Order: sequence, then C-alpha cells, then structure tokens
Amino acid sequence: MKKVNEKAADLHIHTTASDGTDKLKKRIKDAEKQGLDAIAVTDHDAINPNLEKRSFTAQNGVEVITGAEINSEIDGVKIEILGYFLDPKDKKLCKTIEKNKEYRKKRMKEMVQRLNNDIGPKINYVDVRARADGNVGRPHLAAELVEKGVVDTRNQAFNEYISEDCEAYVQTERVEAEKIITKIHENGGAAVLAHPGRDLEKDEAENVINKLSELGLDGLEVEYTYRHKIRDGYNIKFTEVYAARLAEREGLIRTGGSDCHGSKSNKYNIGKVKLDYGCVEKLRRTAESYRN
Repeated sequence: MKKVNEKAADLHIHTTASDGTDKLKKRIKDAEKQGLDAIAVTDHDAINPNLEKRSFTAQNGVEVITGAEINSEIDGVKIEILGYFLDPKDKKLCKTIEKNKEYRKKRMKEMVQRLNNDIGPKINYVDVRARADGNVGRPHLAAELVEKGVVDTRNQAFNEYISEDCEAYVQTERVEAEKIITKIHENGGAAVLAHPGRDLEKDEAENVINKLSELGLDGLEVEYTYRHKIRDGYNIKFTEVYAARLAEREGLIRTGGSDCHGSKSNKYNIGKVKLDYGCVEKLRRTAESYRN
C-alpha cells in the first residue's frame, strides 16, 4: 500500500487498443485521481498506438510506461507475459504481436460460428469486430450479445455463453514463452509473468515459474486484484503470499497491477493496487540492461 509522500504505480492497465473500454487519456486522468505516479499500459497483444516512446510523463505528471500483455504458452500451459519499457517501433516484436492478433481474429470467428450454431444466426463477426478500436476480444462479443437481446448483461454473456467452460469458448493459439521473452529482451524491455494465481494451478506453479526463470523471465506479478476477482466468481488458485514466495525463490522482481479494463467494464479496478515506485525503477534498470 502507498504511504504518505511515497510514489505509487499500477503496472497492468488496458485501453481501447485491446479490450479496455476507455482511451489512454482517460486512463491517465484516472491515475491522477487515484494518486498514482506511474502506470503501465499493457494491452492484450497490442501496443497502444499513442505510445511513441518507451515511457513519457503526461501533462498531469503521471509517468506512462509502454507495455503489452502477450498471449503465450509453456509446455501446453497457457500464460500471459507482460513486457515493460518497450520500443513501440521495433518491427521484430511488432511482428510477433501481429501473429497473436491473427490468432485472436481466427478465434473470434470460430466463437461467433459456435454461438450461431447454438442460438441461431444472430451474431455477425463484422459487427463484433466493429466494436473494437484495437484487438477484438470476448468483451466485444459480450456487448454484441447484449445488443442483439440474447442476454441482458455482459456478465450473463460470459457466464452462459463465452467463459472457458461454455460450449462457444475457443482457446486462442499462442506463441511459445521462450520466443516471447527473447523478443521482449531484444526489444530492450523487461519480461514479467502476469497473474500467476489466476492462470496456474498451485501444484504446477513452482515448476512453470522455474522454467520461465531459466528462459530469462525478469519478474512476477505478485500484487493483483485477486480478492476482487474471487468476489466476481473467478477461479483463483493462490494469492499474493504464495506468489511472493515463488518470486523470492527465483530472484524475480515483484510487480503488480489492477488489470483495469475501464469504466464500462466489471474490471474498473484502477487504484486497487498501488505498488511502491521502487518496482518501476527495478524494471527500468533491468530493461536498460538488455540494451547494452
């Protein structure tokens, strides 16, 4: 938690460049209101096009770090890797991210087809895609299901049709973790495993994180909105205490963030996680070490 006169950061935030509901300017305003000194914009398989440098300081004094949350897998286990202090003009990393974008489009088309097989031909992929400024995702599909009167709310859409245990759900193809970590380092950024307690079973977490560490992983997202997600019905396998233990064991930087998706989502969490700014400095130094 942030103490008086200490600088604080939230290093996991989404915008309309992926499945967030608000643009970058609003995220920056929200950060100031929540007493945050720094945020990292980490859109799914995308670098927000308004981020032109590795980081910059906005007019209201909030530091904005260029990042991305990249779909990946290791030994068949699906994970997401956060990249920080990224160069948005690096063509090699952008090419890798672009591959994941194509996977997302393919997946959404398959989900629309499955839905229409179940509920009748009500959903059109073109209409779902039109809802997204950036990458298309399940929140856009949920909004379309509400619009077409299939469900009353987006939460109902997830619960009844498009969550992982539903018939219409399709898993996205993913790029191997070794490649993602390598591309982030070649870009001059730092690589962090996102929300381990959400994605990993407790009995596999130690082994997976050890392998990722051997591949060059720099950090582990420890502080996360786990309690909020448990209240919303998410299946959380372990929380901060165990994640912190794993980070210490592997010598990884402890990071964290709210995973805020915006004011029109059920993940309007900005400010619920406030990291000590020292974490930002550790990530910055680590990222810089890959550029020497």
